[in-house]
Amino acid sequence: MRLIVSGAIREKYPDLRFGFVVAKNVNNVTYQEGLEEFVSETFNKFARKFDEPRDLEEYKNIMAWREIYRSFGINPKKKKPTAEAVLARAIRSNYVPRISPAVDAYLCAETAHYLPIGGYDMDKISGDIVLRYSSGGEEFFGVGAEAVDATNEGEIVYSDNNRVLTRCWNYRDSDFTKIDDKTTTLALFVEAPLATITDDEIKETIKQVSDNLQKYCGAQCTETFMSSQENEVTIL
Repeated sequence: MRLIVSGAIREKYPDLRFGFVVAKNVNNVTYQEGLEEFVSETFNKFARKFDEPRDLEEYKNIMAWREIYRSFGINPKKKKPTAEAVLARAIRSNYVPRISPAVDAYLCAETAHYLPIGGYDMDKISGDIVLRYSSGGEEFFGVGAEAVDATNEGEIVYSDNNRVLTRCWNYRDSDFTKIDDKTTTLALFVEAPLATITDDEIKETIKQVSDNLQKYCGAQCTETFMSSQENEVTIL
């Protein structure tokens, strides 16, 4: 199974790089000792750095992802890049994730460099994962959605052989491939479309993801970095 960047996406975003973690034998059912305290401390410490959510907007990686959303026609004030949405909520309302052990553990790594992290239950993926432009009208049923929606022409999506996996690059994941209590093998992606996001920030983020999943979910993890010179890499 590969992660493939389409030629059109690579041409538009020549500095695009990825870090990803593949985690196997994940315990995503039971909260191990120390995880809830770790998540609370991580998010509370992060939130205390800011007076209000708007303060996030001045940070370069938040600005980078806002710029990327605008580049394919999405207003980032209406649809916030995923890391900004989670982190702004933490500042605004003292939000601390309580979704599942694995999700809570990896979301903590977003507080390091404010980079989006998202991924899939790999047992539900068919074929390769491709980052590409949508031709429009592709069916999509997102996490938390009440009805099937359709993609817009020119929207950037992840897809496999059967369906769109994520809309608006990393805005919303498919309900079908979401990480839940039955997930034992997952892949998590950190994307950096602009050169202002450094390689070290990507690698440090995936290292934190890997460390958290190993410590709190008993996972066996591998970390991989995909450079701007590569259009595909093996995931699993």
